[in-house]
Amino acid sequence: MDSDMNHDIDIVNHLTKQFLCCAALIKMDFTVLGALDNCGFDLDLQKQILDNTINNDLIKRYPIKTSYQKSFLKLLMQEIEEDGNEIHDDLYAAYCRLISLPYEESVHYRHFLVENGTLSCITLKESINLISEGTTGLCSWQGAVVLSQWCAENKGQFFGKNVLELGCGVGLTGMSVISVCSPKQYVFSDCHPTVLGMLCENVKLNFLSNERCKLLKTSETSRLKLQLKYEQIDIQVIDLKWEDTDKYISEGSSQPDVIIAADILYENNSFGSLTSGLRHFLTSSNYAIIAAIIRNEETISQFLELLGNYDLAFEECSLLKWTMPTIQSIDAPVRILKIFQKT
Repeated sequence: MDSDMNHDIDIVNHLTKQFLCCAALIKMDFTVLGALDNCGFDLDLQKQILDNTINNDLIKRYPIKTSYQKSFLKLLMQEIEEDGNEIHDDLYAAYCRLISLPYEESVHYRHFLVENGTLSCITLKESINLISEGTTGLCSWQGAVVLSQWCAENKGQFFGKNVLELGCGVGLTGMSVISVCSPKQYVFSDCHPTVLGMLCENVKLNFLSNERCKLLKTSETSRLKLQLKYEQIDIQVIDLKWEDTDKYISEGSSQPDVIIAADILYENNSFGSLTSGLRHFLTSSNYAIIAAIIRNEETISQFLELLGNYDLAFEECSLLKWTMPTIQSIDAPVRILKIFQKT
């Protein structure tokens, strides 16, 4: 009985974690490495899965895409039928409710569960479209998921440090680093006005409700868009173009100990300003960590060759073990690059 109960808990937790962040359904594992071989999808397990996913209070308050919820539930019912089990009436009721909804919103939420001694949840407001208002920055990408895990595995490199993120988008990596790694300061930076607006919403959503958080400054006109004090961490959101890094430094901003970025190496016409910006930031005592989805090997090679022109070098980093959900359906490797000043 205890073994069956543990199997149920593993299955529910596993599927909940994937569902909440809208993991790619084509990659979703309903069996949890064979945990269902002996027990199957009985009615009680089905109800537990439903209550922790579609009927979760978090989803009711901050809903993920309706189309995703319908597809998840349809796939779950298909798995139950293939397992030879009767489908719980509540699953049918939930599916009927979802298909009766009138239209899809232009925005939705994703929820990422992270371990920081206890299990905590990062909730992000996003666009439902991969490209919106001329930018890809209004939704999370796999590079941010991979970089979040790498940072968690190497949290000693961020503890008590000043961290600057370039092209941060809606904020997944930064929220993870703040929650898990306890930096001294974390600066989110982007330059798209709509992205910055949504990012500020997400920072407030995740931290302002905490009694240990204090709002210090908010602005629509200056470079500094938002500043919070969360526990002992100084959190800032700034408007920063890569070609303006020298000006940013000359304004007296603190030099970052670590610079991070996820999935910013996709347009080679931006590599000049990015590499020049890195050259201004990097000294003999700091470095940058970039997670790059490899869609085109030639594009990445162009960036790596350009580094040498700015007296910068790189080395590959690796993940110890992949445990985070896959949120994109297309298989593309992610390289983690450490970039530093040549000695």
